[in-house]
Amino acid sequence: MKGVTVWFTGLPCSGKTTLALKLSGELKKRGILCEDLDGDVTRKYLSKGLGFSKEDRDENIRRVGFVCSLLTKHGAVTTAAFVSPYRSIRAEIRQMIGNFVEVYVKCSLDQCIERDVKGMYKKAIAGEIKNFTGISDPFEEPENPELVIESDKESEDESLKKVLARLEELGYLQPAGKDIAIPAYLRQDLVKILAQQNFPDLQTFVIHILSSYAAQNAGPADLSQSEEDAVREKLKKLGYIS
Repeated sequence: MKGVTVWFTGLPCSGKTTLALKLSGELKKRGILCEDLDGDVTRKYLSKGLGFSKEDRDENIRRVGFVCSLLTKHGAVTTAAFVSPYRSIRAEIRQMIGNFVEVYVKCSLDQCIERDVKGMYKKAIAGEIKNFTGISDPFEEPENPELVIESDKESEDESLKKVLARLEELGYLQPAGKDIAIPAYLRQDLVKILAQQNFPDLQTFVIHILSSYAAQNAGPADLSQSEEDAVREKLKKLGYIS
């Protein structure tokens, strides 16, 4: 899987972080290296001191976007869950990152308020929190996101399937049926090794191992390009890669 940032935007308590973590968990099961970013973490470590004016919010998202661009450039899959209410800054970071998939987690305001265990909406309605998105500050809906999730109308598993399917359609993810079958006890060790190697995903790493094994058994230390192509072609016919 090539580097990409999957950016989840939507009202507070719409389900962005929950869905982002479910996606990350599924990708990690497939041996794909992921990084997770969300508002609580970045506000504490990356944007400490910034407030919630439009300028400060834009600066917070701009800093997050820069981190995402570096991770994406180096082949990581990054899930980013942020309210990011303004279209202009989302367009700016899309341009900055390049491989960018915007997922609009759409949810009714009433449902977001019902889900709010921290009581932020209640405080915002009472005027105790200023510039709160959805109450005293606007949320500008994405006009052309790669995907819209209606989290108040579908289950978390249904939403996850939609995200995975969209990533497959866009060419960022191989269908699960095409993954190389690796026992769990081996997959864990391989992922640890992969973290120290220059391979974009577990599948490419395993193909490298298979190619090296074939070379060793054939005699020469390295495969020629034609021999490597032949290995890949056999793996395609077996359905391991596309």
